[in-house]
Amino acid sequence: MADSAGNGAGGDYKTFMGAGFGTLMVQLASGSKETPPSASGRAYLRDGLPSLYSDGDFGMRFVGALETLLDPIVAMLDALPEHFDPDYAPRDILNLLSAWLGVDLDESQPIAVQRDTIRRAAELGRRRGTKGGLELALSLAFPGVPLRVEDEGGVYFSASSEPLESKPAQFVVYCDKPVNEDTQAAIARCIENFKPVHTAYRLRVKAPKKKPES
Repeated sequence: MADSAGNGAGGDYKTFMGAGFGTLMVQLASGSKETPPSASGRAYLRDGLPSLYSDGDFGMRFVGALETLLDPIVAMLDALPEHFDPDYAPRDILNLLSAWLGVDLDESQPIAVQRDTIRRAAELGRRRGTKGGLELALSLAFPGVPLRVEDEGGVYFSASSEPLESKPAQFVVYCDKPVNEDTQAAIARCIENFKPVHTAYRLRVKAPKKKPES
C-alpha cells in the first residue's frame, strides 16, 4: 500500500491507496475522536469475499456499505451474552430472567440487589426448603437487616410400642433491629415462600427503644 502526505485547507491529510480499497482521505486531528463502528471495522463481509470481487473497488465499497448498515444488528449479536448476564442485563431483560427462573424481584430494592438475586437464583432454588436456603433468601431480600434463624429441632423416641406424638417442627426468625410493619409483613411472606414444608415459625422483631420521659 502506497501513501502520500500533503497539506490542505482543512488540515493535514494522508492518502491511502491500494487494490480493493479505493482512495480514503483521513484528516489527522488532535483531541477526542469518534469511535469507529466495531462491526464494520472488522470487515467481516469484505474479508470473506473471493479475490475476484475483493480486487474491485465497486464491490468492496458496496459490501462496505452493507457492513455499515448492519452495524447495529451485528453489534447486538456480539453483545448478546452480556444481555443475559445478570451483571450487565438491562432492566427489561432482568425482569425476563426473573420470570424464567421463578424469582420475585422487589422493584423497590436497588438494582444491584436485584442483580445479585438473579445471579444466585440457581443456588436459591437448590437450597429451597432448608435452613441455609431460608437464610440465603432473607439475606438477598433484606440486605442490611440483621436476620438470624434458630432451629428448635429435636429427636423423639419411645421404648414402648405405643405411638408417640411429637411436636410439630418449628423455628424462630429473629430480627435484631426495629423495622416497620410493612417490612415485618414482607419478611413473613419471604419466610412462607422459602421455609421447609410442614413447619411452623415465629418472627420476633426487636422492639424500638422507648424515649425517656421528659
